[in-house]
Amino acid sequence: MLLSRKSRFSNPKYLILRLCSLLIVLLPISRLVSQNQVDPDCADGYEYDANDFSILSPVHSEITYAKGWALQDNGTWASQNNTIPTTNVRSQDQNSRLNKMGQDNFVSLQLRKITIKDKQYSILLKVYEDGEFEFPILGQGWKSYLSLDFYIFESEKLLELLPDNVPYNLKYLVNLKCFATGTVRNYTRIIEVDRKKLPIYNYYSTVAKMYSSKRSDSDALIVRHIQNVLSKNTITDANLFMAIYPIRNSGEEVVRFKFITTYLKEDLNNRQASPDNWTNIFDYSYYEVDYYAYQNFIREAQGYFVRPLEGSLADDAFVSSYQYGIIRYNTGDYQGAAIAFDEAILRNPGTNDFLVYSYRGNARSKMGFFNDAISDFDRAISLKPIEVRDYSNWVKNYFNRGIAKYYIGNYQGACDDWKKSYDLGYGSADEYLLNYCNRRLN
Repeated sequence: MLLSRKSRFSNPKYLILRLCSLLIVLLPISRLVSQNQVDPDCADGYEYDANDFSILSPVHSEITYAKGWALQDNGTWASQNNTIPTTNVRSQDQNSRLNKMGQDNFVSLQLRKITIKDKQYSILLKVYEDGEFEFPILGQGWKSYLSLDFYIFESEKLLELLPDNVPYNLKYLVNLKCFATGTVRNYTRIIEVDRKKLPIYNYYSTVAKMYSSKRSDSDALIVRHIQNVLSKNTITDANLFMAIYPIRNSGEEVVRFKFITTYLKEDLNNRQASPDNWTNIFDYSYYEVDYYAYQNFIREAQGYFVRPLEGSLADDAFVSSYQYGIIRYNTGDYQGAAIAFDEAILRNPGTNDFLVYSYRGNARSKMGFFNDAISDFDRAISLKPIEVRDYSNWVKNYFNRGIAKYYIGNYQGACDDWKKSYDLGYGSADEYLLNYCNRRLN
């Protein structure tokens, strides 16, 4: 749950930290895993320096539907769900698979996060319908599959993709200045289990792992690509612009957007950014989505971006360590996060900010250090907040402490903590009380 709110403290350094704080409830018991576990089959036996970058985060936000529009050769407009049609779609064979794929299409647009050399990056993934002919010269034997394109860019660019003050009815262009780009073709390898065809990427059984190929794990390929860029074995020569057009008309709000791929060359990018080259880009084709779908897509990803400290705040050892811990935590580097929170607490052992202990407790739990996590949650619980706006985050310490207790075999203690969190207003604890404690609450 993303929580953005003003601090109870008057000191501005706490304000910055509280505005970017993200207190995540631990994963359900059946899904709790260690950050350090690596599947060698998926990773292709590839090792990288964990200090250079963190793991890829889960998907933070997603768009799964948009209307694609294209101006036809006869002067009319044609539309297609999640697809920008070809320019003569009405006259072509409607059964043509290539025609249905259009000029561009997507199944899902996703935003994820990663930290590279202590800098925050976002990853835009476009999953789309793809395929190839078994006999390309004859145009026969079409095989369909999903592919994905990925674009890695500095997370500060999210603030440009959706500014605080949205310029309605004005087009704008954002140069993502990508750190790395790439394509993973046919990333969903199909296996057959009990006469059912299942894509490996969303079927995580032991059987699927036995059949999965090393190329089926797109995360591993993206990680390898990042390391190759860092080691200069791979040069990034592609870039992505996003053209965005928020429209407000008679109470209706929509956003038109379009992807523009270019080379990562400064002179070419300067030409692309020239108004003469892009102001008419929506005159021929675009995607259109409800404004709030686009807003949520960007805003939810922005919520995981920790704005860099400036001036004297950057020199405050407690604040900078605290911020670094949040950055590491948000991208799944729980070991790095715990170390950073250790440093923050060392710098200010008398802090009454319960969140620093909550964060460290969650990080330790996710690494499997449950007794240490319980101590952190004990400390966080003792620092009951004064302001009501902080109360909902504070209550989750009981819930998370219950999970840690469950893992050390203290089932009664776990149930007592979940009951306490439920009584204090955390309704999601009901599921745990029912499933693990056999308590049904009205």
